[in-house]
Amino acid sequence: MKRYALHLLLAINTALLIFLAWMWIAPDGSIRNVRWEAPAPHRTDFASMLSALPGVTNADTTQFIAMLDRPLFSFTRRPPPPPPPPKAPDEVQVDNLSTARLSGVFAGDGAGGIIIEVAGKQRRARLNDDVDGWTLQSINGRNVTFVKNGQSRVLQLPRAAVTAYTGMAPAAPVGAPTSINRGAGQPPVRSAPPRATFGGRSQ
Repeated sequence: MKRYALHLLLAINTALLIFLAWMWIAPDGSIRNVRWEAPAPHRTDFASMLSALPGVTNADTTQFIAMLDRPLFSFTRRPPPPPPPPKAPDEVQVDNLSTARLSGVFAGDGAGGIIIEVAGKQRRARLNDDVDGWTLQSINGRNVTFVKNGQSRVLQLPRAAVTAYTGMAPAAPVGAPTSINRGAGQPPVRSAPPRATFGGRSQ
């Protein structure tokens, strides 16, 4: 039994040696796979990996419009109202009438008017005329009334300046003749007028 097993192992080894010789040795007697050979390049077609895009067709937008008109997650199923437009900043308006000054009041052609200085400029205005946003409503003597948005403002024409009299005689100019009182019943003595001098000689 042992002798048959030894012959079997020798036969198997012999077959393995023949198979290895067939793999390593070419029919012409040269050894195979001694030099490395680059494999053939493999080109990948990426275009075939992409999914095909749908073509341009006429889509049905009725359902999309219905969703806009009645939003799914809105409590009232109504779209929210648009936001209000932003408010423009309030412009600061200068009240030039507060520093205006009346220069005169006149009447003519059946309607009165005024002469007023506004923002350093003289101008004329008649009744119901606009003066820096204020309307000239009425003229009552020296008082002039303007109205604007339910407000009224009255300007008064200033009076001309008058020099006050103190009761003292004005001072005599230099070189004028003077008089000296000598007592009761005697005429005053006037001093002689000064003489003009020409070229060192008095005349």
